Amino acid sequence: MGMWQNFLEWFYPVTETNKTTADTSKEPIIIKIPAEIYYKELAIYTAVSLISNGVSRSEIKTFRNGKETKGEDYFRLNVSPNNNETSSHFWHTVINKMIREGEALVVETSDGCLYCARSFSRKEERPILGDIFDCVQIGNNLTLDRTFDQNSSYLMRLDDVNVRRLIDGMYDDYGPILTAAAKKLKQSGGSKYKLHIEGTKAGDEEFNKEFEEYIKKQLKDFMEADSAVYPEFDGYTLSEDPAKGNSASSKDYVELQEGFNKRVAAAFHIPESMMTGNITSMKEVIGAFLTFGVDPYADAIAEALNKGAGYKNYSKGNYYKVDTGKIQHQNIFDLATAVVGLISSGTMCIDEIREELDRAPLNTDWSKKHFITKNFEEIEKFLKSVQEGGNKEE
Repeated sequence: MGMWQNFLEWFYPVTETNKTTADTSKEPIIIKIPAEIYYKELAIYTAVSLISNGVSRSEIKTFRNGKETKGEDYFRLNVSPNNNETSSHFWHTVINKMIREGEALVVETSDGCLYCARSFSRKEERPILGDIFDCVQIGNNLTLDRTFDQNSSYLMRLDDVNVRRLIDGMYDDYGPILTAAAKKLKQSGGSKYKLHIEGTKAGDEEFNKEFEEYIKKQLKDFMEADSAVYPEFDGYTLSEDPAKGNSASSKDYVELQEGFNKRVAAAFHIPESMMTGNITSMKEVIGAFLTFGVDPYADAIAEALNKGAGYKNYSKGNYYKVDTGKIQHQNIFDLATAVVGLISSGTMCIDEIREELDRAPLNTDWSKKHFITKNFEEIEKFLKSVQEGGNKEE
């Protein structure tokens, strides 16, 4: 409900005066929203939702002195950024802001909580020292009475081009075409009738009055009802009109919608099959989606967090990394062969493998050790062992 309420307020702002009137009035307020707005919003919402879901399923890893840790920073970024939100809802809000408005401001309060600003203003634009933000509003109506500099805020944006505005501009031409196609399809599926009236009654004022008050109502009830009987009097002949014009196909209408969805998918670097739901090769499609659709936003988030921490922290091995490797669903039995290869090559220990599979580490001495088979032995040692073996046989 909240998303649609914000959506309506964006198109039809509600002031305090008419809001009070609306709350106290017993009469319902009916706002007719053009159908083409829903077509566009559905396409944009689908794209935003796909990217947001991908980012929210990612793990933001925190490193201290070059080693991965799970302290308060990890909790704020992956579990609960503040007392009212979960990390999933929080990152959905951030990505939604980045896409729809071009940028998202995340502020950190004195108690270490993180909030995505619903609105804000730049108090000072400082190209060298960094901008200062004020009038930061969080939640529905809370404006924080303080300023935020680069040490207490993270401005996240991907580029200077607002994709939403480009889509709006494109839809100015595309929307009326889609609406006209829907209207034509609806009209082609209806029935048309002809009412033949004797010429002597056509110019009669009494008849015209009777026609407006009674006959038109009877015809309307007859046309709109699923089952109905129309009484036909002398001098009136009702017959179906065989000439309905060119019939429209629903295929044309669907193709127009799919055409717009594909253009939106291209704008957000999302594979077309994900927008339409017709996925045939899951692995390749998800791979392309993560590489071009999700990873750029994940990198933008990591870079904003690391920029806020500063170079000194980064040079000491204190940094953040957004891992998108866990977005795709994994079946442990399908990965059994790969797991053996990672352990036997010494690439990962058992505890590291378990964490990648969303299982708790064992935290034992042997589960933290790295193993390597003789297949990965150094070539010099291998040749020496072969030579020694040959000498023994002689």
